[in-house]
Amino acid sequence: MGDARTSRPRYFKAVAASLLLVTVSGGLSACGEEKKPAPPYPAVEWQGGAPSEPIEADPRVMAARKSLEAQAVAQNITDFTLPELVETTGLEVRVRISRPPLNDVAQKRRPDIRPGPDPFLPMKVQPGPVPGTAEVHGCLVRWASETGDVPDDLSASGVMFRMEQLAGGQQRISSVVTLPDLDCSTAAPPLALFVPAPKPSDVTDAKDVVRAKRTDIDPA
Repeated sequence: MGDARTSRPRYFKAVAASLLLVTVSGGLSACGEEKKPAPPYPAVEWQGGAPSEPIEADPRVMAARKSLEAQAVAQNITDFTLPELVETTGLEVRVRISRPPLNDVAQKRRPDIRPGPDPFLPMKVQPGPVPGTAEVHGCLVRWASETGDVPDDLSASGVMFRMEQLAGGQQRISSVVTLPDLDCSTAAPPLALFVPAPKPSDVTDAKDVVRAKRTDIDPA
C-alpha cells in the first residue's frame, strides 16, 4: 500500500516533467525559426546601354549605384538584412526604406515594387564635411508602384547621397538629402531593369517584413 502511495506522486511528477520538456522544446523550436531564404539576386539590364559619362567611373558614383540596386531588391522582397544592402547602404537608410512596406501592410495594401533601381543621373561629386565622407549630387526618379511597371512619367528630383567610408575602404550611402534647388526638369536618368522582372508582392503581414538591424560593419 505504501508503495502505491509513493509511486503515484512520482508518476505525476514524471508526467509534469515530460509536459514541461515538450513545452520548452516547442518554444525553443519556435524561437529558432529562421526567415525564409531570399530569392536569387536579380541581374540588371541597362536599357539603351550602360551609362558611360566620365563621372560614372568615380568610385563613389559606382557605390551609390550599387546601393540603389540593393535598396530596390530589398524593397521588392521586403528583406532589409540582405548582405548586398548592408554592404552598400548605412543603417539609417536601411531603416528608413523598411518603413513603407510596413505602412502598406497596415493599410491593407500590397507593398510597392520597383522594375529596377531608381533611375539616377549623377551631376557632381565632392568631399563631405568630415574626412572620409563624400557627397554625390544628382537627379533621381522614384518609380515604385504596386504593379512594378515602368511609368510613363519619369520626372526626376534633386538628391544628395552622403557617402561614408568603412574601415576597409568601402563606400556606402549613409543618408539621403533632397535638393529642391537642383534643376532636374530636363534630366534623363539612364534606366535599368531587373532580370527576371520582380513579381507583385504577396506580403500581407508585418511579420513577413524582415526589418533592418545593426550589423558588425555599421559604425557605432
